[in-house]
Amino acid sequence: MTALPNRFRRRRALQGGSTLIEVLVSVLLFSVAIIGLLRVLGTSVRNSGEIEYRSVASTLADARIGQMWVDRGNLAAYVETNAALGELPNGLRTVTVAGNVVTVQISWQAPGADRAGTHRISATLASN
Repeated sequence: MTALPNRFRRRRALQGGSTLIEVLVSVLLFSVAIIGLLRVLGTSVRNSGEIEYRSVASTLADARIGQMWVDRGNLAAYVETNAALGELPNGLRTVTVAGNVVTVQISWQAPGADRAGTHRISATLASN
């Protein structure tokens, strides 16, 4: 077996800890990337719950306007303020009528959310 010349031994001695440092830096970068991905995943899960509640609120508001459209002669009977809705968490519906303009507002408070969600829709119900 041949011995390495002095210049190669010195170079190897100087590079002795560089591999460990490279591995530590790569683990740090990988950890930061994983934390970023977990944060994005948490945000998307929270947003998907909000989208579901907004979709239910839209369906409930459209259904109420559909009922009022069929019964246009009796719009005043549909006026309500903060009527409870079981389909949404802490759901409330308010219906106002001004002539033939109907406004339906649905609000809810999602569990763990810091603010309430609101969906508001207005329609003009003209006679045939």
